[in-house]
Amino acid sequence: MSSPYILEVKNLRKVFDHDLFKKKQVVLDDLSFGFPEGSCTALMGHNGAGKTTTIRTIFGLIKPDKGEVLFRGRPLTLEDKRLIGYMPETNKLPGNLTCEEILWHQLRVFNPKDLKPKHYKEAIEKQLQEVGLWEHRRKRVGKLSKGMGRRLSWAQATIHRPELVILDEPMSGLDPVGYKLMIHLINQLRERRASIILCTHDIWSIKDTCEQVYIMNKGRLVYSSLTVADGSPVQNLQHFLAISGCSVETLRSLQEASRLPAWGDLRTQSYRTELWFKDYADAVKWLQACLMKGLLVVDFRKSSGLDEDHLLSFFGEEKSA
Repeated sequence: MSSPYILEVKNLRKVFDHDLFKKKQVVLDDLSFGFPEGSCTALMGHNGAGKTTTIRTIFGLIKPDKGEVLFRGRPLTLEDKRLIGYMPETNKLPGNLTCEEILWHQLRVFNPKDLKPKHYKEAIEKQLQEVGLWEHRRKRVGKLSKGMGRRLSWAQATIHRPELVILDEPMSGLDPVGYKLMIHLINQLRERRASIILCTHDIWSIKDTCEQVYIMNKGRLVYSSLTVADGSPVQNLQHFLAISGCSVETLRSLQEASRLPAWGDLRTQSYRTELWFKDYADAVKWLQACLMKGLLVVDFRKSSGLDEDHLLSFFGEEKSA
């Protein structure tokens, strides 16, 4: 049976132990998830969460201590990597080459099957026109502004018509006009049903670009709007009940007295307490019990899974089990 994922990482573990005077650093801790074919998936997390190590492992730049990377259900090969485009977080293109030369080199290396060499010139012009760099085609990379460099990096990552595009902080260094253009370019790829992995801190941009999201924290997957590769949910608490002016002790007493189901997560902020549930039926039981008790319910709804406040709760320190 074919895999629904274009790319999967399974049980990845990586420990760095380079310094005799420091403890071993677990960077990836039994990490498993899959990226659905033909959709845009956000990979998020705080600095040091393990996103960059995951990307480097995918490309074979880092060898994991355990686990594997699969492409359409089989081990990722060199030939498969020709079908992947990558836009790094920082521009690392040779400063002495021109925009045109960068794209010529990319096409010669990746040699896309559906684009003949005689059409390379036409493809390069179209790509540079699309990102607003045609007038700067003979300008050397070292002379480009940071924003122009980001647009050239996008052009390089996508000119060979990859089936999977991995974008690492594509909004970094862009002004509002460049930001809007990047959102437009990502959505153009989505319309062509390309598969996209969007690694970003920008929690606001994913609402305009992504169908689903994963969040990493200290090398682990702590939130998923999907399920992991074996089908079991990682963290998919969508229904929440918000109560004002109620202590956790009161809620625990109510739970025991009314024999209510356990909540999946509890979050407090000032006088507001949120109870999160996976199942709607559990959330309704709590709503009814709180109303019967006379507690002040200020919100009760289903989260989209991409709500800002919901996602932000998974950043920062790793949540205890």
